[in-house]
Amino acid sequence: MHFISNIKNLCTDFLFPKSQKILEIEAFSASQLLDILPPAESIKSEKIIALFDYRNPLVKDIIWELKYNGNVKIASLLGEIIYDVIKQELADLTLFDKWSKPLLIPVPISDKRRFERGWNQSEILCQQIIKHDSEKILKYVPRQLIKNRHTESQTKTISRNERLKNLTHSMEVLDTTTIKDEGVIIIDDVTTTGSTLAEARCALNKVGIRKILCISVAH
Repeated sequence: MHFISNIKNLCTDFLFPKSQKILEIEAFSASQLLDILPPAESIKSEKIIALFDYRNPLVKDIIWELKYNGNVKIASLLGEIIYDVIKQELADLTLFDKWSKPLLIPVPISDKRRFERGWNQSEILCQQIIKHDSEKILKYVPRQLIKNRHTESQTKTISRNERLKNLTHSMEVLDTTTIKDEGVIIIDDVTTTGSTLAEARCALNKVGIRKILCISVAH
């Protein structure tokens, strides 16, 4: 399967060659990315951690490549960075509460969006995070938090109230026996007002999940 994936990537790179800028980003190490990318401004919600400043052109290029091209090499670099952040956060959280093997959950997209794009960028990130989880501190639970209806892009809404209304009741837990009363870490690529992550938390709260940490690549 890995061999087939490599052949597919080679064919894609041949038919649709990457720009020099993307090749340079792929050549960075995770530590180099940390050195050159500006950190995100603090988010008011203590339940959300964002890593990088989305206003930075390089950060925008990285998010675009992940979201619209499903770039696994870049996702792997981000996965390594996010995994280290998760370990640090869990070290602090476990001082006050039990967070044994929390569930790793990607922010879902609608079936329509998945059909148009071919992937969910948050799932790609989670897959790479788990690959770096040599200590087996996480449990990846894909497609259990689902988008039950299609919503317009948050960038097309004007106010925070419109964004909240756009997303209200748009997510739900598919199998409550899989997602029980455990700690959950939600992964997303970009957060703006936090509306998407708030809706994800709301869906998890409805099935009894209270310990929730949200991490996004950029803000």
